[in-house]
Amino acid sequence: MSLERAARVQLELSSKLILKWDGRRVDLVAGADSGYDRKAKKIGASLVVFRLPEFKIVETAEAVREIRFPYIPGYLAFREGPVFLDVFRKIKTKPDVTLVDGNGIAHPRKMGLASFVGVTLDICTIGCAKQPYYPFESPPEHSGSYTFFKNESGDKVGLSLRTRSGVKPVFVSPGHRIDLVHAANVILRCSRFRIPEPLREAHRRASRMFSEKS
Repeated sequence: MSLERAARVQLELSSKLILKWDGRRVDLVAGADSGYDRKAKKIGASLVVFRLPEFKIVETAEAVREIRFPYIPGYLAFREGPVFLDVFRKIKTKPDVTLVDGNGIAHPRKMGLASFVGVTLDICTIGCAKQPYYPFESPPEHSGSYTFFKNESGDKVGLSLRTRSGVKPVFVSPGHRIDLVHAANVILRCSRFRIPEPLREAHRRASRMFSEKS
């Protein structure tokens, strides 16, 4: 796929974005992260579904694919998206919200990995990234503080959010079927440490996916 075609696909998907909250009760929150076996040219995805408020794991799944798209900033969904779709299709439990390690609408065409997964599967997703895509101002040091960041057009597309006092912020952007305020509230509700618990567990499992087989 050429980058020109990939960009057209992203723009087409972004026209289907829903950035409103439907008021649902949030009991089940999933976290999704990826891991790589670069020698074997494979990518894996781990999905963990938690029940709140007790943070009980109710279901997990893993999926593996060959890497078929290079790493190009702004096009990560074409590299990681397919294996994320695979792992979602393996689970029986339907999460109320899914946290994806990556960006949502904080993307040049508002189609980061979280938005790609959300729109493709028509599920509620939130992007929670460790590194910013856009310039940001650091929020105050206390837990729950935040600053908005904007895209090239000046639209507010995400939050630099302090999940715990005195730690680095995370970068939150709506993926699909949620707005900024509710996205931030879900992230804070799931955070015991800097990274929300569902993503911490998904990362742990994704990181060991290939190391245990080597």
